[in-house]
Amino acid sequence: MTGGWKRWRRPVLDIGLIAALLAALNFLPSDNSLADRRKQGVLRYCVSESANALAEPRELRLAEGIARQLDLRLEVQTVANIGRSFNPRDWNLSRGQCDMIGGLANTETNRNFLTLLPNGSRIALVRAGPAEAPPRGAEMGVYLRAPGLDRVRLASYLRAQGWRAQPLRTPEALSGWLAGGGQAIVSTLTQLPPDTGTNPLPPEAGESTDLAFGLWRGDVTLTRAIRNALERELDHIPPE
Repeated sequence: MTGGWKRWRRPVLDIGLIAALLAALNFLPSDNSLADRRKQGVLRYCVSESANALAEPRELRLAEGIARQLDLRLEVQTVANIGRSFNPRDWNLSRGQCDMIGGLANTETNRNFLTLLPNGSRIALVRAGPAEAPPRGAEMGVYLRAPGLDRVRLASYLRAQGWRAQPLRTPEALSGWLAGGGQAIVSTLTQLPPDTGTNPLPPEAGESTDLAFGLWRGDVTLTRAIRNALERELDHIPPE
């Protein structure tokens, strides 16, 4: 009898542990993310200053369609902190500000922080300015407010080209730099002064990747509803 119990003890204990974990799930707080949005009647859509909704009209159309399908009013908010740091956790965002974040690169950095839903648009880095690249030793403006792109790879590329990085921290600084004859590396979402040329960069400068909507982890019901609505919207607004 003792030998039989020893043989079955481990499976019985495992089954007991699984049963206890399943029972504990009943005591977890329910996910009311979708119900809360419907109660308030608003879907808060946040974008960065450098990649505002007007810079990516297709993304805005998708967000409007998603809100309409969920019977919610879309509220677009520009948030200064988005993209200011390489780490999304430093943006100081909260559920109280944003339900859905736009203008995000579908990269591992962003996926470690948010649930990402690719929306069919693309984002990449380009060189803003004349077609001819500056010589080695020249200063190259860098206006990198594109959330989640690989800044380490870009820094390596700048060193390889012999360019000295000149950080540009505001849209006004970027405009002034370009007006003075300087060139700058920016994302394809950046609003540039009229008649400013753009030139593609090689893969070693930075990846070209999908643009995605970001949602909070744990907002299961809201994420599921937005994913389903996005799939239906993409039937009418095809990928670029």
